[in-house]
Amino acid sequence: MDKTIPWELIIAHFKNETNQQEEAELNSWLKKDNNHSLYTEFLSLWEEVQSESGSYQPDTQYYWKQLETKIGRTKEKKEQSFISLYKYKITVAAASVLLIISVSTSFFIGTKHAQPPVSAQTYTALNGKSQIVLPDGSLVWINKGSTLTYETSFLNNRNVRLTGEALFKVTKNNKYPFTVNVDDIRVKVTGTSFNIQAYEKEPQMKVALLEGKVSVMAGNQEKEMSPGEIASFNKENKELSINKDDVVFESFWADSSYTFTAQNLKYICKYLERWYNIDISLDPSIADNVYTFTITDEPLETILQIMSRVTPIKYSFEEKNKVIIKHVEP
Repeated sequence: MDKTIPWELIIAHFKNETNQQEEAELNSWLKKDNNHSLYTEFLSLWEEVQSESGSYQPDTQYYWKQLETKIGRTKEKKEQSFISLYKYKITVAAASVLLIISVSTSFFIGTKHAQPPVSAQTYTALNGKSQIVLPDGSLVWINKGSTLTYETSFLNNRNVRLTGEALFKVTKNNKYPFTVNVDDIRVKVTGTSFNIQAYEKEPQMKVALLEGKVSVMAGNQEKEMSPGEIASFNKENKELSINKDDVVFESFWADSSYTFTAQNLKYICKYLERWYNIDISLDPSIADNVYTFTITDEPLETILQIMSRVTPIKYSFEEKNKVIIKHVEP
């Protein structure tokens, strides 16, 4: 095993502060020897500390003292040293649309159930989206309220089960195809990038293909997809259709930021609904108002406040996850 542990890179990954090159470096390290086991052990220790705390503690030192105790116990049982861990500090922040679990700024913690010898591992994004690195190096972003499960024999059988929504960037492996199971459909690939939206209460499931090729199977139907296409499966009549559509819109929710450049409010609201998982009722008289700004992890109200300073609009947050935006009368 590579004795150099890139803690700084790992923590940056948890906080979603890595670029494409750094992600590639981390994936390369994970694939060496038993490095992924060490990575998983670090996550297990951190999750154990949080689960034992019982409730959110705003004092960062509280978690580090608990984690320090856990590491101390581990060192008594193993020769492996985790001293390098103390050199880095994770800042605890309030939960937002880009943060999960509301107990740390780790971009991926989720909720992991089952340790060996139990046969499955489950990850759940509770309060926002979260990022997972699967044992084969594939990256998965799961959206708020979504759950991903895979067997501990994953490397020899790359099957996962999804409830909710996820964006996949699958590591290519012609020997072991990657399969996503969602209720009545299966998506099979060898290596590609695609988004699946399959919420239980929604009448349709959608697969948006960004790169590569996938095969979508539903009952006796099987259809091949090409980049730029979206497959829709109607849960009621069991019909599967594939059409060219806006795959960027389907998957942009997993980005760390998104920039609007001289876009009208109607267009912007469509994206804000997707980003913040909220319904927006827009006054048609202001639909053509134009704005330029970038969204990251700020609350929706902050964005609306900034917009209201540019042009005269007023907004209100209603029940059932809805926002109303109106024109301000002179």
